[in-house]
Amino acid sequence: MATDEHAAHPREPLGPGYRRLLSAGALGNLGDGIALVALPWYASTLTDDPLAVSAVGVALRLPWLLFALLAGVAGDRVDRRRLMVLSGTGKALVLAALTALVAADAAGIPAVMAAALLVGVCEVFFDNTAQSLLPALVPRERLERANGTLWSVEEVAGRFVGAPVAGLLIALSMPLAFGAQSALTGCAVLFLVALRGDFHPGRPADGVPRASVRDMLAEGVRWLWGHRLLRALAVVLALSNLAASMNGVILVLFAQDVLGLGSRGYGLLLTAVAVGMVAGAQVVPWLIPRFPPGATLTAVLAVQATAYTAVAVVPGVAVFAVLWVLVGFSTVWWNVLTVSLRQRIIPDRLLSRVLSAYRTIGWGTAPVGMALAGVIASGLEPVLGRQTALSAPFLVAGGISAVLVLLSARHLTTARIRAALDAAEGERADGGG
Repeated sequence: MATDEHAAHPREPLGPGYRRLLSAGALGNLGDGIALVALPWYASTLTDDPLAVSAVGVALRLPWLLFALLAGVAGDRVDRRRLMVLSGTGKALVLAALTALVAADAAGIPAVMAAALLVGVCEVFFDNTAQSLLPALVPRERLERANGTLWSVEEVAGRFVGAPVAGLLIALSMPLAFGAQSALTGCAVLFLVALRGDFHPGRPADGVPRASVRDMLAEGVRWLWGHRLLRALAVVLALSNLAASMNGVILVLFAQDVLGLGSRGYGLLLTAVAVGMVAGAQVVPWLIPRFPPGATLTAVLAVQATAYTAVAVVPGVAVFAVLWVLVGFSTVWWNVLTVSLRQRIIPDRLLSRVLSAYRTIGWGTAPVGMALAGVIASGLEPVLGRQTALSAPFLVAGGISAVLVLLSARHLTTARIRAALDAAEGERADGGG
């Protein structure tokens, strides 16, 4: 089977191009790890309204719903490396402007939301294109290892280092926290500039006109929706991300008012999920061929359902930390498995578009979940009190994840996954991939 091929070459190098992409990802995620703490924390210093704090998170994730399809078309029309350089540069400039506003004490909630929205747009183009670029840098039989290493390094940088450093930077100076993000993003761009090679997607044959943006977009959406396995994966991911985003956006207030943590404690708390992610990234590529993929996906959702519900029922720092280690481990297993599946199954000429359509569905629900969490917490607080209101989104997320366990067991079976991989290998052998 295709999922076993990577095990035959466990020690072969992944190449200098991959190392540059890895370095760019590490620096960029170090900045993102700082933002993970600094952005919601700064918003919470401006207001204690859960709805207003959640609105900042909505602004950051809304571009995945609005611009992911356009990013996919761009990634299948232009040099993918160049597109990442442009989007990374734009993100660095937006963060620099936000730093200046914070330093001048002129950044209210509307300005923070605007900055989050622009950063989110840049991230859509950058992150979607990065997944499309990776298969051009490493052989297909090493995709699981490459994705696993990428996840490991990015999570170490983002959560192990970035989140605790953010707490220290916030204590020193809030503008310093945002300025560090801008500088790190700029450094990540420099590694991409040093990436050598032609990263244009497959061009039309001579004499064949290039399809319009509208036709290219429609082709990618049709291909995804016509693929039984990837369609099911996208829908399950959408509901799973809706649940996860409900937790994430309310967590800064939950940590302060329920768990009693300050900015440093909050940053350290976020490293719990990183512990699980880093551990998972080290062993998941080895585990993937040894466990049925369908059962693995269902088990991941079961872990999430249990963790979300338990945190709502028994809130505590120790409980949260232990459960989020498990959530982190299971999340990496899901991501490495499903990202590698998509990279293997989708033809290269469609890769960026189909990935963007997939992420539009899968990530487009994140702002919905964030807004829903804010509405739930704000609506329940006058009736049930602040602690219960801030715990309620976790309980709702647990219920959604429990339903997904049943959907996954029915639609994301090992037989369907293996059939899709075999079909993709057959098309490539026939010259269709």
